[in-house]
Amino acid sequence: MSLERHVNKTSFDDVDYYEYEDIRLEHPSYLVLGLPDAGLVGALATKYLAMTTSMKLYGEIDSSRYLQPITVVHKSIPRSPLQLYINNDKNILALVSEAPLSIPAVYPISKSIVEYVSRKGIDYIISLSGIAVPNRLEIKKLTAYWLASTDKAAEIIKDLDIKRFDEGFIVGPYAVILKESRRKNINNLMILVESFYDFPDPEAAAEALQILSRITGVSVDVSKLLEEAELVKIQTRELMKQTRKALSEMKKKYEMQMPLMYT
Repeated sequence: MSLERHVNKTSFDDVDYYEYEDIRLEHPSYLVLGLPDAGLVGALATKYLAMTTSMKLYGEIDSSRYLQPITVVHKSIPRSPLQLYINNDKNILALVSEAPLSIPAVYPISKSIVEYVSRKGIDYIISLSGIAVPNRLEIKKLTAYWLASTDKAAEIIKDLDIKRFDEGFIVGPYAVILKESRRKNINNLMILVESFYDFPDPEAAAEALQILSRITGVSVDVSKLLEEAELVKIQTRELMKQTRKALSEMKKKYEMQMPLMYT
């Protein structure tokens, strides 16, 4: 990443998107979201996706109003904790987050993501997340679930042998993105994989990536992620600690409950 480059800036209610190059998307195009959540499933999956499939950093998201004053440094280059990557085929973007969102940031950041997708003409948002289960240690074959904001989003997963999430709660930024997508007719597909609540879960992230591969056709070899699972858990302990606090404040454990009225 060069230190000197032209920057395009777009703002949505004090949330700023910085793009270091003009991008031309092929169709169908996807924005894969990896916000820190239960088991860090999405965060681990999108980071691995970006690092192993020749994706390049093309932009960042920042906000002096809603985000903590944090700069992430990789290879001596400073950048925002919220980073945007794109693949060489120009049809898959990834939002990698290296810090959890605080409660005040959840609504403005989430709404800005939906607006950004609308303005860029991206066909689908794919949200990768974990859904915490109390008996995670005993589970050998992880179960995945899906939710969709539109019929078109549901169409791209209907032929896969994955359960639909029928009743329950979704909590946090993915919940806001799902609601906003439904209201604005944006195609948002959410993949939830059984995971630990407050321990990094590389195995669940690998399962999410395999489902993503089947949806998009982009091959992702998850063998290294699984081989280095213990190292990944150690490397992401601090992020999990920060995320655990955010999840607690957002009442994430509501996802384990059933809503008051259901049929």
